[in-house]
Amino acid sequence: MPRKDRLKTVTEHARQMAELLRSLSPRVSTQEKARIADILEAVDQELCEIRDSTTSSAADNDTYFSQKSTDPSLVNHHELHTQSSDFLDEDLHKNECTRATGFVGRASEVHWLRAVTLAQTEYEFDNMGDTTPHGNVPSESGSNQMMTSFSYWADSESVDIEFFVVPYELPPMETAERLLQCYMLKVHSSFPILQRKIFEEQFKRYFAVLQNGNAPRFSPKWQAILNMIFAIGAKYSHLANVSWQADERDHLIYQARARAFGLDESLVTAHPDLPTIQSVGLLSFYWLSVGQVSRAWTVVGIAIRFAYSLGLHIRSEDPSLEADKRETLARTWWSLYSLERTLSVVTGRPSIIVDSFCSVPLPIALPEDDVPNIVEATYPTRNDWTLTTATTNSGSHLKAAIQLSIITQDILTSLYSTGIMFRPPGEVQQVMTQLSQRLDDWIISLPEQFNFQLTSKASGVEFNRERMLLEFQFCSATILLTRPCLGGGRQTWSDAQETSFVKRMADSCIDAAKRIVSRLSEKPTPTLVLNDGPWWCIIHHTMQAISVFLLGLACPSSISHDSMTLVHNLKRAMRWLQSIRNPVAERAYSVALDAFESVARRCSVDVSASWVEDIEVLRERGAHHGVSIIASASELPDHFDTTCIAHAGGAATALASHVAYDVVMTESSFHLPRAAPIYEDDYYRDGNIGYA
Repeated sequence: MPRKDRLKTVTEHARQMAELLRSLSPRVSTQEKARIADILEAVDQELCEIRDSTTSSAADNDTYFSQKSTDPSLVNHHELHTQSSDFLDEDLHKNECTRATGFVGRASEVHWLRAVTLAQTEYEFDNMGDTTPHGNVPSESGSNQMMTSFSYWADSESVDIEFFVVPYELPPMETAERLLQCYMLKVHSSFPILQRKIFEEQFKRYFAVLQNGNAPRFSPKWQAILNMIFAIGAKYSHLANVSWQADERDHLIYQARARAFGLDESLVTAHPDLPTIQSVGLLSFYWLSVGQVSRAWTVVGIAIRFAYSLGLHIRSEDPSLEADKRETLARTWWSLYSLERTLSVVTGRPSIIVDSFCSVPLPIALPEDDVPNIVEATYPTRNDWTLTTATTNSGSHLKAAIQLSIITQDILTSLYSTGIMFRPPGEVQQVMTQLSQRLDDWIISLPEQFNFQLTSKASGVEFNRERMLLEFQFCSATILLTRPCLGGGRQTWSDAQETSFVKRMADSCIDAAKRIVSRLSEKPTPTLVLNDGPWWCIIHHTMQAISVFLLGLACPSSISHDSMTLVHNLKRAMRWLQSIRNPVAERAYSVALDAFESVARRCSVDVSASWVEDIEVLRERGAHHGVSIIASASELPDHFDTTCIAHAGGAATALASHVAYDVVMTESSFHLPRAAPIYEDDYYRDGNIGYA
């Protein structure tokens, strides 16, 4: 027997004996319990020491499982498992495209899409004997097997524009107000990075001074925040196809202006302050909204480290800090926290936040405007929060969303980290049961108006948006919790009780995906879910559901749902993706369609021509929209002054001769006088302005 096989056998025996000792521990004396605990600790340590060798040969298990049965569905049942440990089977340094996509972890639906597609290929290669010794598809099969081929995000597209912008140019007042209102209504309640009331007052003062022909006294950092708000609002206006939307490239103009105000290389050397943290956080949210998730993940990491450096993660006892300003700092931290956790799920990458080091209290369960009226705020520690019924308002919604983010992170840490491979099946089942109970307790703690599991009559319509946001987030957490049971796993579920548990969890995974799809309009119109749902990552949620349905179709023995139910929901989700005229959605549809066709061929699922567009037409349309992120001189409106286009050597000339770019194309934009002074950051920090 080869050495690696002997090691595998001995390791498996050690795990089985450790599990036996754990099961015997409750039945023995206290002294013997202590001895068992010492033995288990030593065994766990030794198992950790051989982790690398176990991981390197982990792919051999696929061959082992495939030899145990000639039933193709059972073969793939094991091949489609959640891997016991993250590992790279491709060179991420190969080219710019692979570097742009980067590492995609096991918690990402992109990883699941690749798994469900490659499992079919690996099965066919196994029959032909063309796999490598580790059971992987040979490299000669082509680059289409790389992770970047299954990513529908826009990371590989450029974010630069090929013309210069004058940072101080602004849209007309009417457009600016609409963009600000759009941001406040569709983003701020979920990510209150700013203090809304104060920023809106500053906004009015800023434009009032401009209308009087004077130079407003606001620092570049405040103007960077303003332009990031414009960029996010503009992106939403195009996604929701509102009647007042402007040119489709306007969000690129705004983000370019924001970057010119300091969101550039200077961040590497400058010491952070609150405006910097806020603007960097907004930039990360913007990247997420346009599908640049890898950039968003990197940038939010910078914002988090800036926040760490200023102690935003720690409970503040500064007596000179007023209650409302303390609450602003807390909400800024928790906004970054929620955003970073969202991006960790999207990318499958680990979070950089260590919860045990965070003591900042959760946001007060009050509307933001009521916080300044609190004379003496009570701030319990981070670990003291409990799941109790709360009042219904924007503050309690934010608190509930953050609590769910905390639970979601615990799911990722418990079930998707490398250490899971050393835990026996019984212990994994116990962990999953505890996490499931925490999700149930979280739902019970919700105010009635936020409880999406109640009927619409009982919950009312007043807080429909809050309910929908929480529902999508809950379904995503449930999918992450139950996904390891869908499609089998490396864990050996030995008895009928464990097998029943796995099937229940797999069915729950399908049910959560069905719940997501049920929120998508039966008639393929994206309006409702974009108005009230998490529009910034709605395609991620949709693809999560699609991936689950594909896994269910490929592994029918692991679930109780029939294939026709899965196909119906899959079609509905894909039709909805088709209805969004957005490059990321079109790319997602194309990736999902390819994966579905791969699964359908093997599972004999009917792919009717009545619900899919001709693939060539789809790709042509996707290619047409895919370049919209890059704006060049030839693509600009006729009235845009192309004399400003210049190479790096002519930057000064271009900036001096540039004519205002009016994003509405109908009115003249406001102009800041060329000699306008740029005030120091002390002005921004003076009084209320420092806590925008």
